[in-house]
Amino acid sequence: MTAIALQNVQLRIWPILLAALLMEAILLAGRESARALLRLGGLDHGWMFMGAALFGQALFGYAGILVMRRMLPEADAHVRWPRGKSLALPAVFSGIGMGVVMLLADYWPDLRAGRAPQASYDIAPWPAIAMLLALACTGFAEETIFRGLLTGMLVVLVPGRLRIGRLDLPLAAYIVALIFGIAHWESFVYRPLHLAIAQQIYAFLWALVYTWLMERSDSLMAPIIAHGVSNAVEVGLVMALMTYQSAPLAT
Repeated sequence: MTAIALQNVQLRIWPILLAALLMEAILLAGRESARALLRLGGLDHGWMFMGAALFGQALFGYAGILVMRRMLPEADAHVRWPRGKSLALPAVFSGIGMGVVMLLADYWPDLRAGRAPQASYDIAPWPAIAMLLALACTGFAEETIFRGLLTGMLVVLVPGRLRIGRLDLPLAAYIVALIFGIAHWESFVYRPLHLAIAQQIYAFLWALVYTWLMERSDSLMAPIIAHGVSNAVEVGLVMALMTYQSAPLAT
């Protein structure tokens, strides 16, 4: 039977609402800045928007960390080189496994029907490579925001730990995992309900893994690696299946 234990918990609502608002503001600011920049230059490429949005979100996220350090000096954003084991290799393997699970969860109906995922990615060589490189950098933006800023802030403002079996993490990790799922709310608009729910489940679980990697390595590096690898692996597999299906049959 799985043991569940709460330790020194002080649950406060206002920091959780603040974290959710900060998350939405930073993600929106990054996306809209990228959209305005590309529109100004007359450019309209998916990989360019992805890269520019991630760059903007990383900048806004790190700016938030700088503010947090001044206003909440006891908060730890883990923005540093690992002090002990980097866990880089486990992060890579974790990311690969996550990418495969995400592929199955997101595109199970297509895979079960024996067809390539119905996605809108450009599978021409250079745009595909550029998109995968942009996705590999996802962790620099999202881990800076979710683990560095939000988890760092809530560990102080909503203290306590929650142990479920052998998994022992700050209560903030579980709260931010829920917020991380909320960040993917648009999937309920354009995807079937069961696929949207599946995405919420794996987003919550991955967020806990990222926090575990951060705590064990005492750095954001491992979760940045795992996050980027998972996204690049899933989309890379989707592109590979789309390319295979579109290839002409040999005669």
